[in-house]
Amino acid sequence: MFFKKDSKINKNSVNTAFQSTFIFWGFTLLINALFEKTQDKPLVSNSFVILFSGLAIFYLTELIANYFNNKKK
Repeated sequence: MFFKKDSKINKNSVNTAFQSTFIFWGFTLLINALFEKTQDKPLVSNSFVILFSGLAIFYLTELIANYFNNKKK
């Protein structure tokens, strides 16, 4: 049930969401590392904030991409 294939998934929207989330996490972790290196404390001290904000970006990006992909059709 958990790994059941869903035929209604728009793969282009999911790929766009994957890419935007990866870019967000990479940029956030880079900025966090630079702050920790220069100021001896991270910009975001809680990793769960980074995780959940990335997940929120994933779902919002997928929703927006689905909207624009369905609008094209």
